[in-house]
Amino acid sequence: MSDQPDITGEFDRAHSARLASPTLHRIWQQAYGEDYPEAVTPSAFYALSTLRRLREGLHLAAGTTVADLGCGNGGAGLWLARELGVGVIGIDLSGSGVANASRRAAQLGLVSQVQFRTGDLTATGLPPASCDGAICLDVLPFVPDKTAAFREVARILRPGARFAFTTWEQDGFSSRLNAQQLADYRPPLVEAGFAIELYEEPLYWRQQQRAALEGLLSAKAELAAELEPSLVDQYVRLANGMLVDMAARRTCQLSRDAVEDRQSREARHSCDQTWPPC
Repeated sequence: MSDQPDITGEFDRAHSARLASPTLHRIWQQAYGEDYPEAVTPSAFYALSTLRRLREGLHLAAGTTVADLGCGNGGAGLWLARELGVGVIGIDLSGSGVANASRRAAQLGLVSQVQFRTGDLTATGLPPASCDGAICLDVLPFVPDKTAAFREVARILRPGARFAFTTWEQDGFSSRLNAQQLADYRPPLVEAGFAIELYEEPLYWRQQQRAALEGLLSAKAELAAELEPSLVDQYVRLANGMLVDMAARRTCQLSRDAVEDRQSREARHSCDQTWPPC
């Protein structure tokens, strides 16, 4: 992700705008209704029901550590910290997002529980086997080397820990995102050492996403009163691009780091090659 300075700059501007604009808040709130994750204030397109689904699947106990990869303004990680009492390490390319997340943590009294830093999710700098879980919400489509991202997540997770993420699945290269897309994330996940535990399409995602995007287009005048012209143009391009390029499928996925399974298989294979048998 570090070779995408233009996207990083766009995220810097969008993250700050998302927290500052009442109109953006209203658009997302109206699009998602009761399924809007109010406490998170997401810049992305996941619903509260999806967050809850992934929260339960992560099996995190209080005092454990979760990595929020592509954390943006930190909303999802801060939500998990409050909901479960976990520690959070948030990583994002956007310096503005990281600064906003740190301020939000201070406002919520969570400074001793969470930390946010700039970094690349394909090379986080975290120690091996240092996290009890990881989340990555609507970020992977922007990552050019998804295989490297999965390998890095596997590296930082403890054996048996889980990786929860949301994404869109479609084939081919996206010029809009400047990254290769995947029609199915499961094969590279398995190749990186994960066992798939959850693979499902969130209910109503298409209606919710379309409502948010159409809301952006219909609120250009209100947004122009709150944001710089370049930011309004950025949101209009986002809405038009995503409406034209609506993904074939949107999924929330949960995978378990199966290093123990790999080690067991390797041990059995080694045992099969020896005589006398183990």
